[in-house]
Amino acid sequence: MKIMKTFFGICLLGLVSFTVLCYISPKFFITATYALVKSEFKDLPEFSVQSLNVLSANEKTDYIIVDVRSAEERNVSIIAGAIDQDYFENNHHAYQNNKIIVYCTIGYRSGYYAQELRQKGLDAYNLSEGILGWTQANGLLVNSHGQETSQVHVYSRPWDLAVGKNYTAVF
Repeated sequence: MKIMKTFFGICLLGLVSFTVLCYISPKFFITATYALVKSEFKDLPEFSVQSLNVLSANEKTDYIIVDVRSAEERNVSIIAGAIDQDYFENNHHAYQNNKIIVYCTIGYRSGYYAQELRQKGLDAYNLSEGILGWTQANGLLVNSHGQETSQVHVYSRPWDLAVGKNYTAVF
């Protein structure tokens, strides 16, 4: 009985510590959550937010960024230069020779879509940590009018983790 109490005590302490760390460091929570998402897509190549952030203008012509979030989420902001999934689907022939970087809030929805694109023979990548990771890297967001914005739709209240560059979370 004492061994079980000790075991459950250690588990509870670990859970509380993890919760506190996530509260103190949203970046830690995003990284830990994305690690779980990534385990769902073991063989899917990813593209880091840091790598995307440093692509030169010339290199960006070889890439297309596809936002698979809902219209409500995209109306708040998108990664500068991104197109939505519907536009991509209607014009996919124009992007067959491009590397396709797909993103959503954290990488789960985009992981499924990137996997689907790879099965169709396209060179698709999941953006690691999604738009939340992008905000952590202080990436540029634009609103539906193409103007720079600090607002980001974070899907729902528990995902209110956009803290880089003084972003304002919308849900």
